[in-house]
Order: sequence, then structure tokens, then C-alpha cells
Amino acid sequence: MGDVIGGLVRLVLQVVLLLAGLVVAAGIFVAVAVLAVVFGLRVLWARITGKPVIAFGMGIDPSQSWRRYRDWQQQATRRGPRGAPGADTGARAEPSQDVEDVQIKEVRPPR
Repeated sequence: MGDVIGGLVRLVLQVVLLLAGLVVAAGIFVAVAVLAVVFGLRVLWARITGKPVIAFGMGIDPSQSWRRYRDWQQQATRRGPRGAPGADTGARAEPSQDVEDVQIKEVRPPR
């Protein structure tokens, strides 16, 4: 009797997992089909209107980051070196004023 119930449970579990896999596969198929229809409509609309098909993109210019870097570099060199007259530095004039001397202690061997 236990073998029959165990076999039925295994069979039901296999059927449920098979159905779950089929549902996932069907969902992926529907998503791909919708994307194919959208791309097809874009191409059809481009042919009807006589306009070229524009590729999907985010409009990012790769050279923009290099321009930003160069602009930053130019601004940094425009300020001049630290300590130069008229240079806007947020640093202190002499950091050695903040340093405190410490007393050196002799190293004792461990007891």
C-alpha cells in the first residue's frame, strides 16, 4: 500500500513540475512573440512612411565621460598649484602646526 501511495505522490509531483515548466516556457514564448510583433510593426511603419529604422538605444555618447574628465582636469590646472598666490585651496597653510610630539618610551622585555 505504501508503494502505491509513494508512486502516486511521485507521479503527481512530476506532473506538477512538468506543468510549471510548460507555463514558464509558454510565458517566455509569448514575451518573444510580442517583441517580434513590435519589431515587425516598427519595420513596417518605417517602410510605409519611408523613414529609416532607428535602432533602439539609450543615446549615450561614450566620449562624454572623457570630455567630463578633460574638463575636470582643465579646471584643476586652472586653479594653480597649492600655495600659489590667489589659489583657492581648502587646505591649511602649514599642517605641521597640528602635529604633537610624542615621548619615546624604552622598550622593556616581557616578564
